Amino acid sequence: MTAMDSQAFLLRNPLFTTRQFAQASGRRPDSASRTLSRLARDRTVVQITRGIWAQPSHPSFQPLGAVPYLLHNEQGYVSFLTALHLHGLLSQIPNTFQVATTGHGRTLDSPIGRFEFLQIKPSMMVSGIELTTQPAPYPLASAEKALLDTFYLATRRGRRFSRLPELELDEFDAREFFRLLEEQVIDARIRSAIRRRYERLTTD
Repeated sequence: MTAMDSQAFLLRNPLFTTRQFAQASGRRPDSASRTLSRLARDRTVVQITRGIWAQPSHPSFQPLGAVPYLLHNEQGYVSFLTALHLHGLLSQIPNTFQVATTGHGRTLDSPIGRFEFLQIKPSMMVSGIELTTQPAPYPLASAEKALLDTFYLATRRGRRFSRLPELELDEFDAREFFRLLEEQVIDARIRSAIRRRYERLTTD
């Protein structure tokens, strides 16, 4: 890859992997990695985690665009408080980017933010999720799906999200929420617990 080719690649890609950079340049991955490390020292790029890079100064850059790269081969999407905030139901900005995943729960602290991966069942990933239309797209739960995921985890061991910040539900589609609940939560006891949680939320 010539210097001009490198510049063109970086102009097109706010987020990318070492492999993508290597394939575009016709280099071996180790050579591409050394080049990217030099660019990182010059602060042209930052390394999010091993093999994944970002350009925070790129006009199309957004941290959540890294989610598809960080999921690797797992199913997953942006959900929970992060999605509720993006949909305008939560004014408070979460201090982590929360992602539902079929993989193991984990947290990644990176130069572009903290990502928290929370495990849910694959059966809860059948609907209520869309790909955003930004230049760096990522899968995002609908407001109704994000609240369902949040309540679902609140019923599990450890009772994550047992308390929530105040939510704005003026534009919330309760019928869609209950449709997703019936479709995705098989256990009747958990469904009942989620219904009770929703009723408390809307009557307090």
